[in-house]
Amino acid sequence: MKKTLAALTLAGSIALIGAVPAMAANTTYPAPPANSAVSDGTVGPGEQFVFRGKGFKAGEGLTISVTPGARPASTGASVAGRGMTVTGKITLPLAAQSFPSAADANGAFSFPLTISETGVYTLTATGLESGISVSSSVTVEGRAVGAGLANTGNGTALANTGADSNLMIWSLVGAGALAAGVTSVVVVRRRAKADVTV
Repeated sequence: MKKTLAALTLAGSIALIGAVPAMAANTTYPAPPANSAVSDGTVGPGEQFVFRGKGFKAGEGLTISVTPGARPASTGASVAGRGMTVTGKITLPLAAQSFPSAADANGAFSFPLTISETGVYTLTATGLESGISVSSSVTVEGRAVGAGLANTGNGTALANTGADSNLMIWSLVGAGALAAGVTSVVVVRRRAKADVTV
């Protein structure tokens, strides 16, 4: 009995000792480094994307800068962000446009942007109090949204909306099957009426 009780006590103490979490003694861990990213690294003109980052003070005011890099963006573009639209061109080469923002309670931010001209842009968020700065880049390429809907003879074709020859063939087959079904119902009803009257 004593051996069983000792074995149970030993097993219980081993189980309880293993269940205690490890504690670091007076250790202060450094804050994670500030970083940023864009929701999509390559977008079309006029397509919205989100510039996100973290590592700032809670509630800190931020300045979001959009700097055109490679041509044609460096010669002028318009940028829209959070209900603000800049309809004119950037008149100075490589001039940045700035927008105000703020970090949330966790020191993170999320800022939606729309850029209308093709090129490579550098997006930078700078903390007004801490001076911390993070950057990401986005490439705007392709045609503007809504541009080139008509074929003007310049070699660009209309967008493919999904209507192809297979769709037309299957539409005709479906219409034929529907017509055959309606015809068979009409014939059966006429025969049923003829049988009742005889």
